[in-house]
Amino acid sequence: MSILGHISKEEFLRDYWQQKPLVIRGAFADFEMPFDAAELAGLACDTEAPSRIIVEKGLAPDFKAWTSKHSPFTDEDFINTPDSHWTFLVNDLERYVPELGNLIEPFRFIPDWRIDDLMVSYAADQGSVGPHVDEYDVFLIQGEGKRRWKINTATDYPKNLIPDTSLAILEEFAADEEWLLEKGDMLYLPPNMPHHGVAEGECFTFSVGFRAPSILEMSQSWIESFDDAEMNRRFKDDGRSPQENPGEINAKDLQALTDQIVSAVDRQKQNLPIFIGKYLTENRGEQEQLEDTEEEIADNQDYERQSGLRIAYTEDSHAIHLFASGNHLELPLNLKTDVQELCENFYYTSDSLKTLLDNNNFRALFQQLLSQGSVFPSE
Repeated sequence: MSILGHISKEEFLRDYWQQKPLVIRGAFADFEMPFDAAELAGLACDTEAPSRIIVEKGLAPDFKAWTSKHSPFTDEDFINTPDSHWTFLVNDLERYVPELGNLIEPFRFIPDWRIDDLMVSYAADQGSVGPHVDEYDVFLIQGEGKRRWKINTATDYPKNLIPDTSLAILEEFAADEEWLLEKGDMLYLPPNMPHHGVAEGECFTFSVGFRAPSILEMSQSWIESFDDAEMNRRFKDDGRSPQENPGEINAKDLQALTDQIVSAVDRQKQNLPIFIGKYLTENRGEQEQLEDTEEEIADNQDYERQSGLRIAYTEDSHAIHLFASGNHLELPLNLKTDVQELCENFYYTSDSLKTLLDNNNFRALFQQLLSQGSVFPSE
């Protein structure tokens, strides 16, 4: 049985994705925890994994309700946690515990560029992060222990947040559905659906989140990518006529300024597909260095790629465009199959890389990824 139970991928995408919640019992029935709470805390102390401690009843010295603390952490931070009502969350977990890539793999019927990261939350009894909404799709996979999930399916729910806290917690929350998830169960939630998960006893919950870039984020980044000549192009108004009222922005000036902006966008628009590919594959944070950065490519060596490395491709009538870690490489169409295998897999035999490495441009990119630790020799 698949992680979607008896629902096909096509049915899920048609009837549930971004529309309504779904509970699948035993979706990961054979899942085994790769660490305990102490080991997870040690990972947060010893690495740069983004992490937070959230306490509902407050932390010393002020003991305000709903307090949070961000990494880096020390052992003392965990020693001082209360007996209940607190949660510890770690993001980008697949980068630090590679075997947990197995939790992401079943979701790759949705394109890789949409998958954001794998997060884990350890909660003491009654621990939660409060009722809230996420602006993205999420699959919540129950590890050890139990967590009770309550949701509100109304679209007109009260949106006021609890004041005086950095956490986006809903001030009012009325559930109309709830489930108790046990080990291996999974809950899918579409974006912007209020939900509240509370641990019943100690528990671990894994979440696979999906990125949804906003127009603002992409537009700002795209404009910042314009070359200096375009960015520094200034307004010109030679041949200007005297103006009667100095306070007026007249119709001619408005049109000229509008044309200047629109013309700049038009001139750069042809580069937009390349920008999008680079934008969607940029690194999230720093790549962990796994190997000697001075190592050179060995043609008879098998390689692996870090789960945090984003690779994708697009195709037009002239070329295959490969994107990796924010880099762009144009390759001939006859390498399409090789590029597809590169993007689909995480393990590469020397034979599977041979044709690509014969291309000097790809070889230079692969060497760069090797030097960054984004790909590394397979043992």
